[in-house]
Amino acid sequence: MSTKGGIIVEVSTSDGSVGIGEAGFSAEYFPTVGPLINEQLGPMIIGRDPRDIGALWHTMMRATHMWGRRGVETYALSGIDIALWDLMGKTAEQPVHRLLGTSQHSARAYFAPSLKPADQAVAEAKEAVAAGYTAIKLRVDGDLHRAVHLVQSVRTAVGAEIELMVDANMAYDRRGALTLAKELHGLQVAWLEEPIMSHSLSQYVTGHSWLADRVDIPLAGGESLLTRYEYIDLMSKLPFDIIQPDAASVGGISELKRIADMAGAWNLKCVPHIGCSSGTGIGIYAGLQVILSCDNAPLIEFDAYGGLGWEGFLVDPPVVKDGRVWGSEEPGIGARIADGADERFSLRIGA
Repeated sequence: MSTKGGIIVEVSTSDGSVGIGEAGFSAEYFPTVGPLINEQLGPMIIGRDPRDIGALWHTMMRATHMWGRRGVETYALSGIDIALWDLMGKTAEQPVHRLLGTSQHSARAYFAPSLKPADQAVAEAKEAVAAGYTAIKLRVDGDLHRAVHLVQSVRTAVGAEIELMVDANMAYDRRGALTLAKELHGLQVAWLEEPIMSHSLSQYVTGHSWLADRVDIPLAGGESLLTRYEYIDLMSKLPFDIIQPDAASVGGISELKRIADMAGAWNLKCVPHIGCSSGTGIGIYAGLQVILSCDNAPLIEFDAYGGLGWEGFLVDPPVVKDGRVWGSEEPGIGARIADGADERFSLRIGA
């Protein structure tokens, strides 16, 4: 069984309807995010009309002002917001992408394996291509020669027709990132993701803007930013060509949609981050609903290794078919927890 997990949020109404969401993208947050949902944010919306999603979002957001307004607080808000949208869709008997305004019916999936030595990366890439993927995101570390060798090896193995992206996970300073980008230039890299180590938002924006002015490879980033307010400087300085907010952390479906539309106004692509492609699968469903409602969201991230959603937690977990993930007409976000899954997979913290 997988060691992945996630924080599942349920919002129920007096008539017995239930919406589900996912808060954050790691089981590491169980001891902090859970209490915030159950003891802080959740009680604020009890008795309110669950259809007033915008009003409820701002009520919860304003309440986090004294807590720091980023991090686990926003993860908690995100999970509740996703559950509210799921509930809205079920009440309206419509998929959420219909309520947001459907722009497309499927998205091309990219295979997202973990950091591996070059020979293992090549083997996984070949398997992905055989399975129908047309795009693969490779992860590299701070060793320049090893990183370039890995990308070269995979490019040789899969050929020129497969789209390759590279995620450097903030492993370089700005000059090291510049060298990496130049070395990758001839390898047809579709984007280079967050190569520069940054400890503040201003450093993040300034450093990647500096790099963007010096390289031709498109840059991607934004997975760790929270709420639309942190994206204002990011977009206005144009360091990235691809913006990557995550529904389970950025502020839910509501905020992901706002940011995607902001990106569209700047002629930027939005390819939402889906942390480990969501160990439960619920995060994928949430991200997919927004992607299907956008005309600037061409790809969806898909984990190479599955998780609880594919081990019996969900009924009909998300799948890649012919290299794409397809939307459905299932009401809500489309995720359904299997009978008995609560008992089989639940993890209780403390006494």
